[in-house]
Amino acid sequence: MENASKALLIAASVLIAIVIIGAFMLMMTGLTDYQDKSYQSTQDAQITEFNNVYLSYNRNDVRGSDMISLMNRIVDYNDTKSDEDGFTKMGITINMNGHNSDLSYDGKNRLVTSNQYNEETIKTIVGAPSSVSGGASTGKIRQIENRYQSQYANQLAAEIANIMAMNDENDFDTEKILPKPLSSYGISLAGVKEDALYYYEYVQFKRAKFKCVETKNDKHTGRIINMKFECTGMGV
Repeated sequence: MENASKALLIAASVLIAIVIIGAFMLMMTGLTDYQDKSYQSTQDAQITEFNNVYLSYNRNDVRGSDMISLMNRIVDYNDTKSDEDGFTKMGITINMNGHNSDLSYDGKNRLVTSNQYNEETIKTIVGAPSSVSGGASTGKIRQIENRYQSQYANQLAAEIANIMAMNDENDFDTEKILPKPLSSYGISLAGVKEDALYYYEYVQFKRAKFKCVETKNDKHTGRIINMKFECTGMGV
């Protein structure tokens, strides 16, 4: 009788242990499933947030100024983030559709010299971001903005007709164009004329109109990895 009681106790203990282990395993399975769903939910939210930034450019009335922002964003992402995140680099194609000449003041393109640009060649327009160039953004436009400050670089573009007609460096001793004489900028009259022509073209590019003709998502991550744009003409 005593042996039978011990056997029942042992069997009960084993059963309880099995129930506890089963409950623990069920709990762990549920926790793992919850964590997986939570992780997937977080990933989905991050992908949506990422895509929404670029989808805001997926329209037919994108200004060149918006394109500059997008190009800078893609240059920065490709140079500093994509490798760390493990995602495919962003691709972008911009077709000027022959509108290059509309950007130039004198019919000669100095900045937008090609009809088509991609994620590697757009740096010739916007320059490399400061995050990958030792703290100072590179490129002709950035050099001009650093030399005169952005507000006066825009003034050069606005006064380009007067600037191109000048023959005397002393003409710049006026707040109408620059607040200081050219000697203070370490540049000649010929140099400031070149800067004005470059920046005029940059300003015209920012006024141009573009449309997004294609977007492509990564089939594994769902992230947008490529966008294509075409220039549709000049803005007002």
